[in-house]
Amino acid sequence: MSEIAPEISSDTVLSADVEACHAPHQIAWRSLARTHAAVSGRIQEGLTEAGLPPLAWFDVLATLAEAGGAMKMGELAEALVITRGGLTKLVDRLVKAGLLERTFCETDRRVSYATVLPAGAELLNEMLPVVSAELQVAFGANISDGEAGQLTETLDRVRGVACSGG
Repeated sequence: MSEIAPEISSDTVLSADVEACHAPHQIAWRSLARTHAAVSGRIQEGLTEAGLPPLAWFDVLATLAEAGGAMKMGELAEALVITRGGLTKLVDRLVKAGLLERTFCETDRRVSYATVLPAGAELLNEMLPVVSAELQVAFGANISDGEAGQLTETLDRVRGVACSGG
């Protein structure tokens, strides 16, 4: 049984400002959101097909690896742009899986660190080829390395303003 969309008559008035929806920044935002969802979904499918954990685990492990293997929990949350509560739950799952350990600062017990364990480094090495292959399909065939660099710079500027509230 298929559902039929309601007819919209020419008398229907949209309450939204249609012109504003077509502004360049609105269009860019929607394109970015849709592209993120599509590429993330593609990567997640690849990880699932390979019998590997979710993309969020890769993000944590890769971010920690880029930082030398350990980060303060607060800094990790900021780097991943997620809430501290959300990060705590995510890190708890990785700790339970034996991939990370959480340690506390000796001088300030309020400060904790997430540290990659050898099993976490091994898992990251297993996940990396899958993620890289999916990114190659999504990006490599469509934009050059130079364009990728420009895109990174642009998105970093936007994220910086968004995260600073300015």
